[in-house]
Parts: sequence; C-alpha cells; structure tokens
Amino acid sequence: MNLGIVIINYRTPKITLDCLASLAIQIDDVPETRVVLIDNASGDDSAPQLRSAIETNHWSRWIQFIESPTNRGFAGGNNLGIAACGDCKYILLLNSDTIAQPNVLRRCFDAMEADATIGVLSCMLLNPDQSVQNTARKFPTPVRQTLCSLRLPWLLPKTFGWADTEDATWDRRTVRRNVDWVGGAFMMIRGEIIRQIGALDEAFFFYGEDAEFCHRVQTFGWKVRYDPSSSVIHLGGASSDPQRLESRERNYRSWQARYLLQRKCYGLAAEWWIRFVDILANSVRYLKLLATGRGTTDEFARQRDILAILLRWPAAGQTVKG
Repeated sequence: MNLGIVIINYRTPKITLDCLASLAIQIDDVPETRVVLIDNASGDDSAPQLRSAIETNHWSRWIQFIESPTNRGFAGGNNLGIAACGDCKYILLLNSDTIAQPNVLRRCFDAMEADATIGVLSCMLLNPDQSVQNTARKFPTPVRQTLCSLRLPWLLPKTFGWADTEDATWDRRTVRRNVDWVGGAFMMIRGEIIRQIGALDEAFFFYGEDAEFCHRVQTFGWKVRYDPSSSVIHLGGASSDPQRLESRERNYRSWQARYLLQRKCYGLAAEWWIRFVDILANSVRYLKLLATGRGTTDEFARQRDILAILLRWPAAGQTVKG
C-alpha cells in the first residue's frame, strides 16, 4: 500500500464513524490507501456498531477492522494497526475524534513525496470553531522542564520565555517549518522509519508516546515537519473524557508520561531531577494555599491530589499501575 491509516476506537463509535465518513470521500485521492480500524477492547457496543456501519456503507473495500482482546493503550493500539499495515510507504496515525478536511490525505502524501528528509509530518489541527490547536511543540528538555515546573517562563517571560515548551512564538496557521515534535492526533510517518527504529514505545500507555517517537526519529537523522496547507478538525480528548477515563487515572497517566519521557529521552538522572523539582514546586504551592486560608478551595484539592500522586511514585524501572 501507499498509505495505511490507523484509527483507534475506545468507546466512541459515533465519533469514530464521523471520522470514517470524512475519509470515505477522499480515500481514493491517494491510490492504494487502506484504513486499519482498531477497537481497543471498548467493552461496550462499539464493535457491533462499527461492523454494522462498515457493512451498511460498503466501506469494507478500504477498512480492515480488528478487535483487540485487551486495552493496549494508545501506543499499543496504534502498534497493532501499524503491524497490520505491513510494508506501507506511509502510515498515518489518526485520532478517532478528527474530521478530515478536503484534500488532507493527498496534500500530506505529496509533501512527504517531495522531501525525502521528512520522517514525520503533521497538518494543521483545528478546533470545531476553526481556531488553531497547538500540535507542534518544543521538547521538554531537563532545563526547559525545570523552568516550566517553576513557572518561570510565565512569571518572567522576557528572561525565560524561550523555555516555554508550547512555543507560541510563530503562526501555526501560515508557517510551514521543522519542529521538535507533533501530537499523535495526526502523524504521518514514513514507513521506512518504522522498519528502521521501530514503532511507538508501549511503555507509554497514554500521553508522551508521540513526543518520544519524534525524539527517536530525529536522533536517527530524520526531520519532523509541520505543514498547515491542509487540516483536520480535532474534537480533542474524546477517549479520555471523564465518562470513559476517570479523571484521577487520567491525571496519573499524565504524570507517569512526564517522567517516563524524561527517562527515555534524557536518562534516569533527568527523570529523578524533574520529579524532585515537581515535588518541591507543588509542595510550595500547597503550603502557600494552606497558609493563606484557601485550604478548602478546588485549587487546594488539586494540589493535594498532585502531591499524592508524586509522593507515592514507584522507583524507576518498577511497574506503574493506574
């Protein structure tokens, strides 16, 4: 195949079907394109709904539907789809909560074809109101992450603004450029890279796997490119909303990914340093709220929950359970 598109469904069948419908009208824009749809052990009526819609809409020509017996997380679910794509020239990881806009497949395919140095490419991601999402950020190096944990890029922007990993200094609606990393909601990958460096790291269950993968891609000499000439609408957070993923677990997964990313990209010392800084910074915020009589506020409860997560963190290398 020229292009294999991997989509994971987790308890969002209606949203997933909207995504598939948006692809149906341009699936032939890139010859030999196929979608691998993974149901990530939703445990609801997702699979019957998806199978019925594929049959009713006659989509089986271009969709391969796979039901995973277990929830493999974002990385594991995508890797299941990547394996099913075989030796594709390009693989697109596409969130189920996206709506493909006209010509996005063809334009991204052509951009990859035109520049053989691009290893990963993302288009522009839009909110439903057409505002632009930030899908291209700086790597959270130990120095940047330390300064962000202490909130210095926002407290002293003239001095430390360069460390803001959100990198809001350029226009994502008009500027095409190489970036540190792009989000996994739309990530077109050169198939050669998968065969060279492997797929997503399944040590990440949810969050962080996209940044780590882009770090690995650049370590091997490939470019990560952001190109706003085409777009998708990204609803955002559909599989991780409170009805599908309990908020405490979601927060835990987020902090887990934060430290795992440091370990994978910058080493064990970086992981423990950032953890120490986070504990210190959040302890100060916790005590400040307590001292100023705000011990019953939502912000105080949030800080308390963060500290509870950080202080019971297992030793590096041990299994982390949600």
